[in-house]
Amino acid sequence: MKKRIIIGLFSCLMFIQIATPISMIVKREVVLKNGKQFKFKTEPIDPVDAFRGRYVALKMESNSVPKPKDNIFGPNQKVYAYITLDKQGFASFSKLTTERPKSGDYLKTTTSYGYYDTTKVFLNLPFDRYYMEEKAAPIAEIAYEKHNLQGNNDAYVTVRIKSGFAVLEELYIGGKPILEFIQQSQ
Repeated sequence: MKKRIIIGLFSCLMFIQIATPISMIVKREVVLKNGKQFKFKTEPIDPVDAFRGRYVALKMESNSVPKPKDNIFGPNQKVYAYITLDKQGFASFSKLTTERPKSGDYLKTTTSYGYYDTTKVFLNLPFDRYYMEEKAAPIAEIAYEKHNLQGNNDAYVTVRIKSGFAVLEELYIGGKPILEFIQQSQ
């Protein structure tokens, strides 16, 4: 009897360990396939800190929302940020709420620590890293630095968002996907 309980618990544990990563992968793939695409401009990246291992560190140009008069948002608070598009089709955030919106485009995120601007609420965006093949990252860093030194500020990412959940899709520099940009820069 005791042996059956142990085997049953062990089987449940194995199932959970297999099901958890599979469900995470499926959720991301569903968003990539069915989520609405948004473009977010990135700010120039410090070439020294741009790559940490196998990912590109990203900083979005739009990562804040005007602070409401009744500022009810504290640091690291779960919020929903409404998304708006500018004339060029780039996304930004227009307002925050603590309740899940019933309609419209929005992102589920948290407020940021450490920003003391009295007019804005800053956000921790869930797409601040673009993962690349380890060998391509240093080449991308050099190509991006060279592109920036020429006075270009045209980097952006595409992000798929569905029901507030975001998945970073692609990094573009000079209007080209990063791997294509690297190939043409060599």
